[in-house]
Amino acid sequence: MLKATDHFEQVKQSLAGDGAVRAQALAAAEARGLPTRRLEHWHYTDLARLLKKPATANAPLIDSDFSALSAACVAFEAGTMVLPDARAGLTFAAAVPDDNTDMDAADAMTLYNRALVQGGLALSVDAHAPHHVVVETRGHETQHLRHHIKLAAGAQLTLIDDHRATGYSNIFWDIELAENAALTFVQLQQAGQQVSESDVRLGENAKLTRVHLLSAPDMARHAGAIRMQGTGAHAELHSAILGAGASHSDITYVIDHQVADTSSNTSSYQALSDEARGVFQGKIIIQRDAQNVSAEMQARAIMLSERAEMDAKPELEIYADDVACAHGTAIGEIDADALFFLRSRGLDEAAARQFLIAGFIKQAVDGVDDERLLDVLHRHIDGKISSSLLSESVTS
Repeated sequence: MLKATDHFEQVKQSLAGDGAVRAQALAAAEARGLPTRRLEHWHYTDLARLLKKPATANAPLIDSDFSALSAACVAFEAGTMVLPDARAGLTFAAAVPDDNTDMDAADAMTLYNRALVQGGLALSVDAHAPHHVVVETRGHETQHLRHHIKLAAGAQLTLIDDHRATGYSNIFWDIELAENAALTFVQLQQAGQQVSESDVRLGENAKLTRVHLLSAPDMARHAGAIRMQGTGAHAELHSAILGAGASHSDITYVIDHQVADTSSNTSSYQALSDEARGVFQGKIIIQRDAQNVSAEMQARAIMLSERAEMDAKPELEIYADDVACAHGTAIGEIDADALFFLRSRGLDEAAARQFLIAGFIKQAVDGVDDERLLDVLHRHIDGKISSSLLSESVTS
């Protein structure tokens, strides 16, 4: 990744699309350079420094069983798509590079993605019965992917991004929800170094429920632009970070309420042990004509070690008058009284800590109304806490 030009020269003959546009995007990205603390949007994630660090050994992967969802599955390895199951009401295709990237406005990571993108998923969903789709990313190689997800009017989709790749990945999600569409988007990252960007646009009365569960032992940066473009649109944006070792995990959102009568609810829950660092940045923008908007944002963290670090920066940028907006941050340790209470009832320290940490983190998935999926996510959280986070927190 740090030698993008050399990499491009090696692989350009195998990349589809307009090579000249790719070269232009790469030149623009190299001129900007990898993001550093000098960029406000990246202030807490100095990517240029983080990618120079030796890769951290990956913790054991939790194998989540999605079989109860009867989901269609598609996998990417080395940037190549493994064809998914055919399902009625779903249109799968391999995404092709587009030439719509604004070279002047795009940041460096979007430009690197445009220059080096190998493939991705183009998924269209019509208004038939609800669907479940699992997108798995695996392998050890560097991957650049760009996914396009489009929900027609009235369509319903549960999309699970199961990121298990142990190498470096730069992934962009382009998502469009037409009127009355509903998307539940769950992203799991438990390995590798990943930069994930997304642009999500919500039409009239569309609903987005988005959950991040990040437990990568190395680096994760998930940024999203959420554009509320239709009246009645609503977004539930929730994230959980389970940080152990020297992991660095960053959740960054910009929620842009562009029209009236829209709403959003954003929360982040982080449990950080050892020397882990967690970041939450969230900006709510209320445009001048976006009256009668309700938007809330909160970030909470449990510090399980004196060496762990949490950085939180919630922001409000309001140009309208008739709005109800709030944000807050709370950072602290495990409640000693609650821990004592559980131990007095017969639990050992490890079990009591797991109970309290799991209860805290599971608040991030409360908005998922599919009981089958909720069960999978609960088991995933329990497994990650017991396999890596808990052992670190007890010894710190």
